[in-house]
Amino acid sequence: MSWENKVVIVTGGGGGIGRAVAMRFAGAGASVVAVGRTLAKVQDVADEIAAGGGRAVAMAADVSSEADVIRVIRDTRETFGRIDVMVNNAAMCPQVRLTDMSLDQWNGVITNNLTSVFLFCRGVVPVMLEQGGGVIVNVSSVHALATLDGYSAYAASKAGIAGLTRAIALDFAKQNIRANTVLPGAVRTPMLESSVKNLDTPRDEIMKQWDESQPIGRVGQPEEIASVVMFAASPDNSFMTGATLVADGGMTVEL
Repeated sequence: MSWENKVVIVTGGGGGIGRAVAMRFAGAGASVVAVGRTLAKVQDVADEIAAGGGRAVAMAADVSSEADVIRVIRDTRETFGRIDVMVNNAAMCPQVRLTDMSLDQWNGVITNNLTSVFLFCRGVVPVMLEQGGGVIVNVSSVHALATLDGYSAYAASKAGIAGLTRAIALDFAKQNIRANTVLPGAVRTPMLESSVKNLDTPRDEIMKQWDESQPIGRVGQPEEIASVVMFAASPDNSFMTGATLVADGGMTVEL
C-alpha cells in the first residue's frame, strides 16, 4: 500500500531500529518526523530521506520531558497538519543488577523507556481522535517476556510498555485508534554493540557468539524489525489491536 499523505513520528529515530523504521515509512511515501536526543543524528536521517526524494523533519527532544513531547507533537501538527502513526522506539539499556542500581538509575530507565511512551501516546491520541483515527506502535523487547542478569530496570520498563499498549488499545478500540507492541530480540544495533564494548572478549567474537546463540543462526537486522512495525501500523491490519508481535529469531521459544 502507499503511505502517501500519512504522517509518522518515530522516536529514537537517529539510528538502529528507529532509523530503519523512519527509512521504511519514508520509502513508502509517508512524511516522517525523526525524533532523537541528538539533533545531528536525526538530521542525518532526515537528510538521507530527503536525498532519496522523501519528506522528513528532524526534531531534537528528550523523550522523557513532558515539555519536549508537547513541543514535538505541536510542531508536527504545524508542519504536516496531522499524525497518523506514532512509533515509540526510544530506549536506554544499562546493565546494572538490582542491588547495585541507584534510584536515579532506575528512574532514568523508567522515564526514558516507559514514561516517554505514556507522554507521546497521551499527546497523540487527542490528535488522532480529532482526525478520525490513527495507529500507535510501541517497540518493547523480548525482555518483557524473559530476561537476563542485570536487566531489572530494562525488563520492567519493557514489560510495562506491553501492558500500557494493551490498555491503550482497549481504551480507544471503538474510536478507530489501534495500538500494538513489537518485541524485538537481539538486533544488530548500536545498543547491542555498546553492550559488549566493555567486555574483555573481543567484540567480533562476542558478536559471533550472539549470532550462534540464536535459533535462527544470527541476530536480526533493524530493517527486519522495521517491517514488523510497518505491518503493525498498516491499515491492511485494521482488525489487529492490542497485539504483541514477537520478532526474535526464535529466541523466546527455545527451552
